[in-house]
Amino acid sequence: MSVAVQKFSRPIAVQPEVPVKPIRLDLDEPRSEFDDVILLEFADDDLPDPTNTRTALGGLLVSLLLHAWLMMNLGGWLLPEPVEALEPVLETTFAEKVIHQEIEDAIPFELANPDDRELEVREVTNAMSLGLAVVQNVPKVAAPAKQLLDEARVDLAKLPAYDVPEGLKFDDRLVVKGSTGEQMVQIESALDRVTWEIAQNLQESKLLVVWLLDGSGSLKTQREAVAKRLRRIYGELGALENTSTIPRHDKGLLSSVVMFGEKTNFIVKPTDNFDEVQEGIANLPTDSSGVENVFTAIKQTVNLWSSYRTEQHRRIMLITITDEAGDDFGKPHLDAIAICRRYGAKAYVIGPTAPFGQRRGFVPYVAPENGKTYQIPIDLGPEAAMAENVSLPFWFNGPQYDYLSSGFAPFGLARLVSETGGVYFLTNMTTMAGLAPIGTFDEATLRTFAPDYSFGEVDEFAKDVRKHPLRVCVLNAAQMSLRFKIKGAPRLDIRVTANNFRQTATNAQKDVAESQYMLDAMLQAFPPGIEKQLDREPSLRWRMAFSLNYGRLLANRTRNLEYNSALALMKTSLSEGDINTRSNHWIFHPSPDVKNSGVASKKGAQLAVDLLNRVVTEAPGTPWAIMAARELQYPLGIRVEERFIPPPPPAAQNKAQPTPQKPRPLFIPDPKKQQPPTPPPKPPVLPKL
Repeated sequence: MSVAVQKFSRPIAVQPEVPVKPIRLDLDEPRSEFDDVILLEFADDDLPDPTNTRTALGGLLVSLLLHAWLMMNLGGWLLPEPVEALEPVLETTFAEKVIHQEIEDAIPFELANPDDRELEVREVTNAMSLGLAVVQNVPKVAAPAKQLLDEARVDLAKLPAYDVPEGLKFDDRLVVKGSTGEQMVQIESALDRVTWEIAQNLQESKLLVVWLLDGSGSLKTQREAVAKRLRRIYGELGALENTSTIPRHDKGLLSSVVMFGEKTNFIVKPTDNFDEVQEGIANLPTDSSGVENVFTAIKQTVNLWSSYRTEQHRRIMLITITDEAGDDFGKPHLDAIAICRRYGAKAYVIGPTAPFGQRRGFVPYVAPENGKTYQIPIDLGPEAAMAENVSLPFWFNGPQYDYLSSGFAPFGLARLVSETGGVYFLTNMTTMAGLAPIGTFDEATLRTFAPDYSFGEVDEFAKDVRKHPLRVCVLNAAQMSLRFKIKGAPRLDIRVTANNFRQTATNAQKDVAESQYMLDAMLQAFPPGIEKQLDREPSLRWRMAFSLNYGRLLANRTRNLEYNSALALMKTSLSEGDINTRSNHWIFHPSPDVKNSGVASKKGAQLAVDLLNRVVTEAPGTPWAIMAARELQYPLGIRVEERFIPPPPPAAQNKAQPTPQKPRPLFIPDPKKQQPPTPPPKPPVLPKL
C-alpha cells in the first residue's frame, strides 16, 4: 500500500500560491483494495502550533467515525434485511346508530279522534245590504300544539333498561331497526316471506315462533288462509333442516298459537308438534267483542314465555296477523315495545294499510235482514303519530277520497316493528274494502315520506314539533278539522220562482257561510306569510303536508266566497220579471276567473294554486299528489249559467166530477177479532269488527 502525503499551508482552505510537495511512502504490508491513500501534510514553514496538534488529530478522528457511520447506514438502506410476511389481520366492525330510548315517565300519543263533538256553529244571519250571508265574531280557536298534545296524558311507570340478552350485555344501540314499508302483497305471499324470516333466524339460534291472530270476525278469511298455508311453511322448514341448510338442533323450532281480542287466549303452548299448531289455528274461536288489544297480547305473551329466551337461549319471533290498528295504543304500546326489546323478541306483522291522515275507516256491510248496506267504523290509522290532514270535502264531480289509502302501516304497529327489528307486510284485508281503490304506491317513492317512528312520548314529540313552525300549523289545523265539520259542496243546481228566488238564494248562502265560519277558524292556525318558511323545513313529508293542507283550505275558502258573492249578485240584479221570463234555473260552474269576491280572495286563490302545484311537482305518485291534483281538477272561480224553463201550461179545467162513494160493507168486522198491525222490522244486528 502506498500513501501519498501532501503539504498545505495555513489556513486550511487551499490557496493556489501554497506549494504542495507530494511524498510517497512504500510500506511492506500487502496491498489492499485501497491502492493509494492520500494524506494531507502542511509545508514545513506552515506547520501548526504543537499545542494544537492534539486538537487536529481529535477532529480527524471524529470525521472518520462520522463517515464510517454514514457508510454503514447507507448500506443498510440499499440492502434491506428480509422481513417475514405478516398474517392478514381480521377486523370486525359494527355500524352503530345511536338510538335514544327509555325516557322516564313515558306518555302515549293521543291519536286524533273523529268522534269528537262538533263545536256549535253560530246562527247565520243574512246581510241584506250586501246580499251576503256571513257569520259574525269568528273566534280565534287555534290552540298551541302543546295544548293539543297534552289533552290525554297517561303516566307510565319507569321501565328497565332495554338490552339484547344473548348471554352477555350488549349495547342497546345494536338493536336493528325493522322494515315498515314492504310492498302490498297477498297474504299467501306474506306467509312465504315469513317462512324465509323463520329460516334466517333458525340459522343462528333455536327459535320460538308465536302466531298471534286477531280473533275478530272480519279476519276469518285470513285465518283460514293461514291454516291452509301452514303445512307448506313447516314442510319447507323441515326440508331445509334435512339438507343441513339450517342447523339441526334438538327441538330447534317450537311454535305456539295465541288469539287476541278483548282478552288474550293462549290456544297452543310452545310445542314441536306441527299438528297441534295447525289444529289450533284451524279451530280458532271468534271474538265478538269488536275489541283488538294487540299490544296487551304481545306484552303478556313475551312475559309468559320469556323463560324460553333466558333459560333455553331461544330467539322469540312474534308473527301478528290483524286487520286493524289495535284499540290499546298508549301505555300498552310502550310496554309491548319495552318487553320485546328486553328479551330480544322480533315482531312481524301482516296487516292493512292506514287511511291517509285519518284514524278511522269504514267497512261496507250488507245486512241479510233487509239487504241494506251499512258502514261499520273501524280503527285503521292514522299512519303518523297524529293526524296530519285537514278533513275537507271536494267540490264538483269526482272522487271524494274520504278514506284514501296512505301506503303506510298504522303508526302503532309500524313503530312496534321498527323498534324490534321485524317487518310489516302490507296485505289486502277485509277492513280495507272501504278505502278508495287508489292506494297502492311504489315503496321506493314512499320511503322518503315515511313518518318518524322515533318518538314514543308526547313530550318529546311536542318538543320537536315546536322547533318547526310549519308543523305546528299543520297539526293545529288538522285537530280543528276534527271538531269543525265542514259541509260538502252546496247546491250547484237551483230552480227558483218569482216568489221565492231571494229566499232560496239566502238559504243556499247560509250553507256556505257556515262552512266559511269554520274555514276561517282553521286558517287562523296559519299566520300571514307563513308560507315563506317552506324552504326552511327540513322534512319533505312536512313540506308536502303544509302545502296540501294550507292550499286546500285556501281553495275551499275561495270557492265559498265566490259562491256566496255570486248569489248575492243574483239577488240584487234580478227582478221578478227576470225570473218569469229568462232566469229561473241557475247552474254553478267552475271558472278560472276569481272576480266575484274581491282582490284579497284572488290573492288567496293564487297562493292556493301555487302550493297545490308544488305538491304535484315534488311528490308525484304519493297520496299528497293525488289529493292536490283532485283539488286542482277544477279552477277556483264560480260562474253562474242562467237558464229559463217555461212553466207548464195550466191544466184544462175539467168539470167537477162527483166523488164516488165507497160501498158499505155487508158485514161489520168484530173489533176483537181484528189482527194487530204488522210491527216494523227490527233493525239488523251489525257485527263488531
